Amino acid sequence: MTEPGNADEGLDGSVVAFHERVYAPWPAWLVSIVLTGSVAIAYGYPLGARVGIVTFVVGQGLATWWLIATAPLVVVDDLVFRAGRARLPLRYVSRIAPLDASQTREARGPLADPRAYLCTRGWTSRSVLVEVDDPDDPHPYWLISTRRGLELAPVLAAARDSAKA
Repeated sequence: MTEPGNADEGLDGSVVAFHERVYAPWPAWLVSIVLTGSVAIAYGYPLGARVGIVTFVVGQGLATWWLIATAPLVVVDDLVFRAGRARLPLRYVSRIAPLDASQTREARGPLADPRAYLCTRGWTSRSVLVEVDDPDDPHPYWLISTRRGLELAPVLAAARDSAKA
């Protein structure tokens, strides 16, 4: 994780090679609209249309904010790999494996290492597994949800190789 005296710790790179925000799919947005609409009708029927409309606008605003705020960001630049709030300097990236839906299900399941760092979302069936080669890091690997795993893996490998060179 952190080496004493390393000047680039805590800094992000300047050249972004990969960028993905893992947003919720359209069915989640539809569910939020139906739920806030139901609450708006429940309040609006006895209390009036204005209360119902205000309830819908405020409720949907909060639901929209939550769906956007909880969408993790996956970024590879010339210094670090970021997933959600976590950052991993590229020199500690080891093996990288894009996983399909069944492999992701197994990696999230009972065979998973409880020490692993997970940045996963239930609505994304694929992921990338990134092994961590740092004896001071408590996480043996990262499991990251992504819709573009086949694109992320070679970009991350190239960035890792460039950083270690």
